[in-house]
Order: sequence, then structure tokens, then C-alpha cells
Amino acid sequence: MWDMYNYKVLFIDVSSRKTWIKEYDINEVSGPIELGVKLHLEEYETWKKPVYSPDNVLVVGAGLFTGTKLYGGHRLVAVFKSPLTRGLHVAAMGGAAYQLNVNIDAFVVIGRSEKPVIVKIYDEGDGDVKVDFDEIDEYRLLEIWHGYGGEKGIYALQKYLSEKYRGFYEKYDGRSILVGPASKYTSLGALASITLRRGELDYGSEEYAARGGPGSVLYRAHGVAAIVYGGAYDRSKNRPEILLDTRRINNLFLDIAGKPYITMVIEAGTKYRYNPKLNTGGTLGGNYPHLKIHTPMFNWNMIYEPPDVREKLHGLIMKHIWEPFNKEAIETKSWKTCGEPCPIACKKIRKGRYKSDYEPYEGAGPFIGVFDIHHSEKIVELIDAYGFDAIETGQVLGFVFDAMYRDLLYPGELGLPEKPSFDPKTYRYEDSERNARLAAMIVENLAWGRNNLLRLIGERGLRSAAKILDLLYGDRVERAGWRFSDLIVYAGFGEEGHITPNYYWTPGMVAPLPVLGRYWTLYKGVFLDPEEYAEKAFHRAIREMWSDNNGFCRFHRGWLEKTLDKIMEQTYGLKDLDKRYARVYAKIMEYQDKAGARPAFWESRKIIDYLARAAEEYGHESWTLRFRADKEKAAREWWSRFYRRLNELLEESLKE
Repeated sequence: MWDMYNYKVLFIDVSSRKTWIKEYDINEVSGPIELGVKLHLEEYETWKKPVYSPDNVLVVGAGLFTGTKLYGGHRLVAVFKSPLTRGLHVAAMGGAAYQLNVNIDAFVVIGRSEKPVIVKIYDEGDGDVKVDFDEIDEYRLLEIWHGYGGEKGIYALQKYLSEKYRGFYEKYDGRSILVGPASKYTSLGALASITLRRGELDYGSEEYAARGGPGSVLYRAHGVAAIVYGGAYDRSKNRPEILLDTRRINNLFLDIAGKPYITMVIEAGTKYRYNPKLNTGGTLGGNYPHLKIHTPMFNWNMIYEPPDVREKLHGLIMKHIWEPFNKEAIETKSWKTCGEPCPIACKKIRKGRYKSDYEPYEGAGPFIGVFDIHHSEKIVELIDAYGFDAIETGQVLGFVFDAMYRDLLYPGELGLPEKPSFDPKTYRYEDSERNARLAAMIVENLAWGRNNLLRLIGERGLRSAAKILDLLYGDRVERAGWRFSDLIVYAGFGEEGHITPNYYWTPGMVAPLPVLGRYWTLYKGVFLDPEEYAEKAFHRAIREMWSDNNGFCRFHRGWLEKTLDKIMEQTYGLKDLDKRYARVYAKIMEYQDKAGARPAFWESRKIIDYLARAAEEYGHESWTLRFRADKEKAAREWWSRFYRRLNELLEESLKE
């Protein structure tokens, strides 16, 4: 029966306005990551082409469980050559596949439209997929981004589309994928999508596929401003019957795991829904009490501070960020989903609008010296509206603040009236307002390309831009004793590629792995010998791919990783997921090698300090002594041994 299932892909050439559908055997391609690797590595060979080439195909796909009754299985996953890493990258957004009621599993954008275009994908219910192309004048698009219907950026563009396609959205329960000005003026652009209720914006349900700059690829490589989609097609027609009935699903889980399905879902999602032990929920509510003094602050400069300074700062977090969050979001039970039915309801909404997740609020909060949630929300809203990757943008803000703090850059050069307060020892809570105000000004200038220095950073990325600044301001570097390049913590790829880490102080976020900036690594606060760390990070990457290639939200990984291999075998006949995705991972490394984007040794003083101090902080005595004896030698040894073991694991996966 399994030969009846294929992975169905719509190709959209925005140059010629031609479209075609191709089906792949699920033994070869069963999800968006496998599709993306195949297209980029083999069919289009994008590894030898510029990032903003029209051939940099943007793959956006769902998994084989979209359209079933399994919770969390309606993510859209993007695969593309990244303008930041210069290699193959993956980003995902929750819930956005729930409205993909079209007879396809994925769509692929290729070519470049001479004028910005809105692509409309729909299915009237008969399985015949249709695509329309509506051009929009770029000046008109800029006007909309600047302000429309009382909104700006992606919110304004969705307001415009909701009016233009009102009948479509209402008829088909449609949804959109959008870009903002960040995708035009920088390489930090995200793909954004907002749940719509009969065409109206459901604030707080926004989702972003952001890491690595997929929005910038969609707009700068392909000239696409928005993709509107919806339909009347019944996706369940192409799904195994056992996954369409809640009673049969429950029996399946009782057989596989010995527990009812909904019980496993709620248990696995406790942190994201509500944790009674902490009386909080969501990533923001759960992470700050857990991370404590290891919370990233002041552009990672907290690694240089003793515990008492960090404890004082963490006290500000708990009083002025965590407590107001609980009062405004948890006590009011203002919880939403990403757009698909889900009992976890991980979106914690404050004041009717502000979706408050850890990483955006951390990047626009303690990481840049803002310790008040009401000040941070103004920055987060700008970052979201303009369609930025919130994690990367927070690190840009931290870098710029740090450069001003060390007199490597001056406020006037950035269009700012004054310097931020950026010394952890002398910082006062009252400084939050000033830092937030300056950060908002930077985001505005970055989004619209108004400042040459910020435009350099936005277009080239932090690593490459810092090297240029080292040359431009050599006298300042010599005087300060810090290079611009030494201010950043990042994972490097090849000569120029990079991505900054998620906001966790852990070696796994900068270790030599082929895809980072996501959770394809061991990200716990531990320090291990490099071989052991490589093995655990490799295993974690493969298990994260279980979720991503099958379109599942990683907040469901607690039950998914206990059951998916058996479910896949019983429903689609696919076996040995670990071996399957290990081979995919090896192909990704092959692509990075061909693209000149293999993991590179750390070039920044702060990265090595980040690693050395983690060894001490997490109690690894022998590596602490190594770092004290010769910091760079120890770092190079740890990096080399980790990388050697990783490549052994990749070679082993290809032999099996």
C-alpha cells in the first residue's frame, strides 16, 4: 500500500511564469529537507552559484503528517543557500501548513521576477493546483511597508493583501508568507506568516522562518514579496487512514508507548504550556529561572563577570521581565497556538498583542542591556514588523553597542545621539529606557538601509563586516585593544560565512557542525570532552531532523522521538530514521564543502573566551587547566578533535 504515497512538489518559475508538478518516491524524498538537499546538491548545483542567483531555489515544504490528526505536524520548513552562512540552511515556521489545503506537499521558487511579485497558490478542491502572479510596483510596496492600515512592515503588507484578496482568504481560509524591508536592505530577512481569521490578522500567532535569511533569498534572489495560498482540497485524501481518526491514533500510541496519545502530548509539552512547579509557561517563563546567571547579557560580556555581578543582573530579569510576563500572560491565560489546533498553546500573549518568547525578548533585552519587558517589547515589535531574524538582529544590536562601549564606533556615525550603558558592573535598571531607545533607532536605520555602517553589517553579515571595520578603523582597534572581530560570538563557515548562536552559553552553539543557529546540536549548559560532545551533538542533530523533515514542531519532540520511527514504519513503510537522516546530514556536509562553507576555526577572541570560561563554569577541571595554560592551543585542540570525530561519524553513516 505504501507505493500509493509520493511527495508532491510544485515548481514555480517566477521568471517565465511557468509552473509544473513533480512527484518523488518517498523512499527518496519524504520531506522538505530531503527535497532541499537533492535540489541544491544535485539538480541545481547551487553550491557553485552566488547566494542571490535566481537558481538559489527556495524550498518551502510540509511533512507527510500535514493533514492528519497528529498535533504539531503542520510546520512549513524552508531550505535554501544562506546569504549568512554561504551554505545550505534550514528554517521553519509553525502552523503555516495547516492552511495549505492544496494538492501538493511543497513548493519551490526559482527564477527572478523583474518587478516584485505576489504569488497566489490555490486549489478549488479538485486537486488541480493553480498559480497566479500579481506584480506590485516596488515604490508601492515600499509605501505599504512604511505604513498601511495603521501598521508597518509585514503587518501592513498583510493588511493590504487582506483587502486585495479578501474573497480568496474567506473562501479558502487562506494564509500568506511575507517579507518586510529587512529582506530588501539586508541579508537578515525572515519569512513571516500570520494566522488569519476570515482574512483578519490574529495578532500573537505570528510565525517566522528566520534563521539564515530565507526572506532575503525570496526577495533579493527571486523578487517575490508574498506568497498567498489556500484551497478547498482535502489533504486527508493522501494520508494513511489510521492517522485520521483520534481513537485509532490513541490505540496506536497505547501499542507503541503504553500511554494514551493526549497524555504523552501534554506531558512532553509541560514547559511550553504550563509548568505548575514554576507557575509559568512558554519559553520566556521557563528559561530565565532555569538559566539563572548563565543567561547571556551585554553581548556575551557577562562571561567575564563574577557570579555576584551576574546574580544581581539576573535579579533584575526576574523582577522586571519574568514577573510582569507572568502577570500579563500566564495569569490572564492569554495563550494561543501558531494556527493549528494544539493543546500546548505555546504562544503567551501580553496586552492582547505581544507574543512573548524567550529568544526575541532576550535578544532585545538583557543581551543589549535592557532589563524591562515593556521597553523590550517596543524593539521586538519593530524587529518583527520589519521582518528580521530576531536572534541575528539581537546580536547585531549587541555588537554595535559593544563597539560603542569600547570606543570602536561613535554614536554619531550610527545616527545616534549618545552611547548605551553597557558596563555590567555599573549598570542600573534605569538605563534600560536609554538602551531600548537607541536599539529602536538602530533597527529603524538597519531596516531601511539609512546608515552606511549599518547597511554594511546588514548586507555582509557580522563576521565579514567586522573584518572590513578592522581595516577601516585600524587606529581605533590598536587604541582599544579589541578588534571588531573579537566582539562577536558565532559559528564560522568557510572564509566569510557565519551564524550567531541561539541565546545559550554552551559550546554546542559554536562547535564545528554543518548547520547551526538552530537546535541541531547539544545545547545544554555542559562542557564535555570533544569526542563525547561530537557524538551527542551529532545524535541531537539527527533527532532534530526527525522533527524538521516531517514538519513537526520541536516542542513536541518529547513524544515524537519515542514514537516516530515506529509510526513511520507502520504508516509509510519507512524504516531506520536515524540511518536515513544521518545520510542526509552527510550530504549537507558535502554541500557545505563544495560551497566553501565547511565549519571554520574560531577567529574571535570572545568565542575562545566563551569556550574557556564555559569549561570552568561547568566544572570540567582538565580542560579548564588546558585553557589556563594556553587558551588558543586548547581551543584549537578541542575544535580539531570534535571535528575529527564528527567526520568519522559522517563517514560511518555513508558506509551503512
